[in-house]
Amino acid sequence: MNCVRYVFLIAPAILVLLFWSASQPLAQSSATDELNKRVIELYRAGKFAEAIPLAQQALAIDEKALGPDHPDVATGLNNLAELYRNQGRYVEAETLLKRALAIYEKALGPDHPDVAQSLNNLARLYYDQGRYADALPLVRTTIANNTAKTRPALPVLFGAQGAKLIAADEAIDGGLNVVQRASQTSAGEALNALAVRFAAGNDRLAQLVRRDQDLDSEGASLDKAIIAAISNEPSRRDAAAEQRIRDRIAAVAKERNDLQTVFTREFPDYAALSRPEPLTVKSIQPLLAADEVLVVVDLAAKSGAKSYVWAITRSAADWKELAVAAPDISKAVSALRAGLDFDNVKPFDAQASFALYQKIVAPVEDMLRGELRLSIVLTGALTSLPPQLLVTRDPTGKALKDVDWLLRTHAVTVLPSIASLKVLRGKSAVADAKNPLIGFANPVFDRTPEQLQQNVRVAAEVTASRGLRGAVADIGELRAALPALPETANELREVAASVKADPANVILGPAATETRVKQEKLDQYRIVYFATHGLLAGDVADYAKLNAEPALVLSLPEKPTEFDDGLLTASEVAQLKLNADWVVLSACNTASGDMPGAEALSGLARAFFYAGGRSLLVSNWEVETESAVALMVGTFAALAADPKLSHGEALQKAMLAVIESTQHSEWADPKYWAPFVVVGEPAKQAN
Repeated sequence: MNCVRYVFLIAPAILVLLFWSASQPLAQSSATDELNKRVIELYRAGKFAEAIPLAQQALAIDEKALGPDHPDVATGLNNLAELYRNQGRYVEAETLLKRALAIYEKALGPDHPDVAQSLNNLARLYYDQGRYADALPLVRTTIANNTAKTRPALPVLFGAQGAKLIAADEAIDGGLNVVQRASQTSAGEALNALAVRFAAGNDRLAQLVRRDQDLDSEGASLDKAIIAAISNEPSRRDAAAEQRIRDRIAAVAKERNDLQTVFTREFPDYAALSRPEPLTVKSIQPLLAADEVLVVVDLAAKSGAKSYVWAITRSAADWKELAVAAPDISKAVSALRAGLDFDNVKPFDAQASFALYQKIVAPVEDMLRGELRLSIVLTGALTSLPPQLLVTRDPTGKALKDVDWLLRTHAVTVLPSIASLKVLRGKSAVADAKNPLIGFANPVFDRTPEQLQQNVRVAAEVTASRGLRGAVADIGELRAALPALPETANELREVAASVKADPANVILGPAATETRVKQEKLDQYRIVYFATHGLLAGDVADYAKLNAEPALVLSLPEKPTEFDDGLLTASEVAQLKLNADWVVLSACNTASGDMPGAEALSGLARAFFYAGGRSLLVSNWEVETESAVALMVGTFAALAADPKLSHGEALQKAMLAVIESTQHSEWADPKYWAPFVVVGEPAKQAN
């Protein structure tokens, strides 16, 4: 049995203050500092009545010290409004939110993020009261400005559609836009080092990227400057100077937008990777195969909130509200994942899988009928559970080999994002590389015999703050935490033999280095295979603050450098040159108990797609070697026998063969047949 290979980097939770306030209230004295801390404590404890007088007191102090029109006063108004909202004191909350919005607009301009935050806050308040006619214009404004938050935008759009205030096609497109912007923020942050690497060159793209970076930095400085300027006492404020700052802020924003247009026109792959534009239903449908349905799931962060699912085919589109949220799904997925552990002697809970299917996919089941291919975009905990093991019909009384797995009716492909469709479907279905495979396996993490023995017993738990510091990995931490992977050598040899690869292209042990990967002509191979640990961020936005990226771990060098520190990061992957049908990440995926899933896979996948890969094949848990090899060999054999199969269909055939194995009846358990999933799918070859 293979060792655990995927290590999830779970960042410390970022403490959220009150409501959707744009920033933490800035303490003007020790008195307001202590008051605000106490307000936050009471808010988190649900003691809103006790928190209100303290928030009022803090607001009064800020108003006296800063004046009634200061942005920090607006933040205090937002926070007090949230306390009122939680008590159902909507009229008082609305008055405060409107005042806060007016302060932000006057002080910072209509395009400032704090203004957008206030619009979202006010829309949420109207939604709570069922005032869709009042909330809808605010949501439309934030969508147009690319500043809409998934909550309240999604429930407002859905409710407005139900109230016949908005057409279904506008509601569906608006919801998809919001979801894509939100996922772009998190997944895009995983590639925050990408621009740095692209800017290092001397060509036109590098020059444009450097200019965009400079403008971004200038914009941040200007934002601080305008806040400092308006924070002066009225007698010391300089209206002309403030206007010059505002004019420059507008000019910087315009130049950055113009640059994005240039990126899209001249360097579409870079634009799609770094800042993809949201797709509409009409732009999605031509990208789908005739027998394909796209399903998109967005989970609300808090229990009790509504989640949403979209289904799109070549000719139709629909969306539904789900009565579950991320915490509920996380618990369900964790329970199912426990049943996929080889140390767990209990059979897989097919009934629980059926219940999860009913909550997530069944609401759009009618859209799936007759479509053989299912491409699905998932979030949160769902990313750590291959969709093919969901059960579509009540499994009561059925043996595992007879259960109605989703796999039986659909070839499943996971997409890292909706926007990835545009990139992938623009590629030819088959690579023209001349060699079948190059692979890297069994990397060496510590060369001392004593440490090699210890590594086998050490749990693979590397946190973002420990594993990565700055530009070069903390090799000492990685050596002490990563168990060896000796079984991956035979796995790679067998797969290579099945596709008739040259044994010289099976690169093992000390030779499996980051330097070797970067120096190989990878674009000459149709399959690029990695059997190693993967470091995947569970919350990319948090890791960006730590300069961390998702990465593959290769043999760790004695003296790490920025070129080779043993970690092949997403931004480095994007610099590779591939021409591959498949990039295989044959590794095990251990999810955190409280946050299963790896949002950052989308960042890593996007990087491989940009580099020239057409599909990724990844595993989601500790795999059993013999069945894993059967799956890998079976997948490539199916595609060789029928090149017109999609990658998902090839994996589907291999999985069904494993389920029906007469020599290994135990393989009917999904822990054997379901770990792998196709991520991304190019256009299918024409029949």
